Amino acid sequence: MSKAGIAISALVVLIGAGTAGAWYTGTRLEGVLQQSIEQGNQQLANQLPGTDVALELVAFQRGLFSSQARYRLLLRAARDDQPAIDLFINDRIEHGPMPLSRLRSFKWLPVMAVSHAQLEPTAELSELFAASGGQPPVTLVSSIGYGQGISGELRVAPLSWAGAEVEGAFSGLSALYRTDTAGERFVVSGRVDSLELEAPGRIGLVGIEFTLDRRQDASGLYLGSGRVELDQLAVQLDGQPALVMSDVLQTDHTRLDADGITAELNYQVGSLSYDGKPLGSMNMSWSLSRLDPEATALLTGLYNSLALGSEADDPEALGEQFKGALLQLLQRQPRLALNNFAIRTANGESRFSLDMELGNPGSLEQPAELLARQLIGSLEANLVLSKPMMMDVFRYQALFQPQSDAAALEQEAALMVEMAGGMAEMMQLGRVEGDNILSSLHYADGMIELNGQRIPVEDFVGLLVGLQQAQ
Repeated sequence: MSKAGIAISALVVLIGAGTAGAWYTGTRLEGVLQQSIEQGNQQLANQLPGTDVALELVAFQRGLFSSQARYRLLLRAARDDQPAIDLFINDRIEHGPMPLSRLRSFKWLPVMAVSHAQLEPTAELSELFAASGGQPPVTLVSSIGYGQGISGELRVAPLSWAGAEVEGAFSGLSALYRTDTAGERFVVSGRVDSLELEAPGRIGLVGIEFTLDRRQDASGLYLGSGRVELDQLAVQLDGQPALVMSDVLQTDHTRLDADGITAELNYQVGSLSYDGKPLGSMNMSWSLSRLDPEATALLTGLYNSLALGSEADDPEALGEQFKGALLQLLQRQPRLALNNFAIRTANGESRFSLDMELGNPGSLEQPAELLARQLIGSLEANLVLSKPMMMDVFRYQALFQPQSDAAALEQEAALMVEMAGGMAEMMQLGRVEGDNILSSLHYADGMIELNGQRIPVEDFVGLLVGLQQAQ
């Protein structure tokens, strides 16, 4: 056989194999979709207990090389006097193993299918489609592998709207993701270039990037890491100069250790300015540890449901469920720590830290005073208050009130800072060392140690009450 004949024969074999593969994929596809929808609905029920959100396959038309599916997403209202919302999604599904769209993108690895899903226009979504200029506001392109892995891209179209109260412009969103049909892990990364809102004031966001990497553990919680970066957030109200936050960063990391779940959260504002003049920066880091996985999953689900406005069918039973989960959480004596809260200005930095270990009261049906003592196993707090930083904060009054007398303001700031230090020492709440006002508190076994002096809890409470009355 000639080389040309061999090439033609090979091409015929490949086409035949591809056709057979596409036919086989088409026969399996509807079952795979139904299974994925059932698993997705179960995941929603686990993460949002009590909420009426469900996805269903309402139509499926199988072809040789592609199929057409239609889904219905039902969002029931939180209150009976509000109508439910039906969203419909149209999905064109190319059959594997070699869908044409992947060949055009020079992606040669075989897949089961490629899904092209889009929101359908409805009366409820008319304003959204108008804002997107008639284009599908949300599209989802997904490649489904034979090993149940899913990867793709989520796109939100640029939006622009002008209402009676709010005008806005959204640059759009592009996010890449990876997951699986069971939803046990998902990785998402994306970027938004800008978002602007015009109302009585103006809010503008520039450059939002995010990355999430979560994996589900046996309790149903999604643990892993997350990162959100914001280049700039500007807020301008009533024609006043803009308050601008720049280089905003949030990170989180959760993991399962031998003694429970550990979570770390960090927040950072690189700079804060008003009318173009720098004010300062901020760092804050939290950590939680020894969290019971099952109790945390239940409390998280209850919180998510309440945050979405869901109403419990039996509030009393819900309350008992919440109490039971809270007591289960407290059995491990979880730890909550504000590791560092720092505010910096041009001339100083103030810091605060708090480390608290919760106790297990055994029952929540106790007098408030006794319950509070049992809930707090130990506590340690430290404060470093910079007098130069306080001076800077008092000087900021000149930015917000340009008509104020700068010399008088400087004298008032110096007086207020010295009074703060004197009051702290007189009330035994702190001591002055150089340019700092220092205060430390330690609590354990019903005894408080304030700045090195041990005092009973009752005396400390009386001290706080006296301070409040003096104000």
